[in-house]
Amino acid sequence: MENDTIKAALKEAIYQRRSTRAFTGQPVPDDVIEEILDAGRHAPSAMNRQSTRFIVISNGGKLAELRDVMTGVLAGTQEKEGMSAALLSRIRKAREGMVDVTYGAPVLIVTANKKDYANQIADCSCALQNMMLTASAHGLGNCWINQFFTFRDEAPVREFFAALGVAEDEEVCGALAVGCAEDLQTEPLPRTGNPVVYVR
Repeated sequence: MENDTIKAALKEAIYQRRSTRAFTGQPVPDDVIEEILDAGRHAPSAMNRQSTRFIVISNGGKLAELRDVMTGVLAGTQEKEGMSAALLSRIRKAREGMVDVTYGAPVLIVTANKKDYANQIADCSCALQNMMLTASAHGLGNCWINQFFTFRDEAPVREFFAALGVAEDEEVCGALAVGCAEDLQTEPLPRTGNPVVYVR
């Protein structure tokens, strides 16, 4: 592929990527999932440790079990001053039995890394970004899911992921919901934050 074509395709994937929070039940082909994972596995890692673990959940029963686990954990979370409005909303919805942290995505790619590793979040973040851009390049909706990291120390969450292979010395750092969007949005949102300072 010509260099200009690569640059144009990368820019398109970056600018068109939007978080999707409503998915259809349509499955994602295995070869596309493999390509998304390969992009994540090629992400940079500190000292090239390559210690991020990827867990791909596409089993409907396991996704339902995870939704139940997270609903229970959220419903039992005490509201505190200073909590984000988004988290408070999820806690309250969970108490009504109305929360799905995966937004109905047919595939969830979970990243985990060593608990005592100072760059665990950085490494997993790089992998998740690569996977988001690759999913977007395939015309798939995707959304970074933070709740598994936020509640990683809750026993039901630890036990669920331990059963899927997360070792005792590892913890979940983030996850990516992937699937066909009910209404795929690709128009870039205006940039009103992220100020830039130049030191020349």
